[in-house]
Amino acid sequence: MNTRDKIFNTAKRLYLENGFINTPNKMIAKEAGVNLGLITYYFKTKDCIASDMLNFNYETLYKHVKMYLTEEDELLQILTFFKLHFILTDIDPDYDRFIYEMNKLDLLEKATREGKLYVLYQKMVEKNPDIPDQEKDILCDRGVTMAFSVIRGLTLKQYEKELQLTKEELFQLCLDQMFYALKIQTNHLIMQTLTISAKMTVERLLEEHPELKRVKNYLYVEY
Repeated sequence: MNTRDKIFNTAKRLYLENGFINTPNKMIAKEAGVNLGLITYYFKTKDCIASDMLNFNYETLYKHVKMYLTEEDELLQILTFFKLHFILTDIDPDYDRFIYEMNKLDLLEKATREGKLYVLYQKMVEKNPDIPDQEKDILCDRGVTMAFSVIRGLTLKQYEKELQLTKEELFQLCLDQMFYALKIQTNHLIMQTLTISAKMTVERLLEEHPELKRVKNYLYVEY
């Protein structure tokens, strides 16, 4: 393992075990057995490590989701990914804390835009006949920003217990906001069918890949 990967894997583990805020670079350097200056050489700031960590996390989860769904059904892929994400935050308190800290730093939207999830949003908007072609790019850009702004606020308040919401209720509110921001229109029956399908897919995925139930089992160990 090269020095950069050693730093990255050590940081990922410590961020989950101790929390992002409680993990200074000095601790990462000691655990990784490297010079402190090498951390800022490979990663300009802690935020850069966290952003890469989120991207790795999202790509890993999305890779699993794609094993069970067709490429053409972007909406169901997004629903299933969101469902998996929220279930994992409910199962693994360390992951829940990490996502909370990433929300405080406002890094989740950045990670989404840099990864394959943003392509799913673009495809859903592109397929929407109710949106004029010349408006699709800007609507997707603004819609994702608007959706994540509200989702961020809801997630922070739910974690801090300022809002009495279950993870399931938070999941539904976040979906509603995303659909509104991206002008995705579905009737109640279709939405119910998609949600049930997403739930069943996640249940099967976690049954066949139980290692995902504890994020540390995969997040800092390369497959």
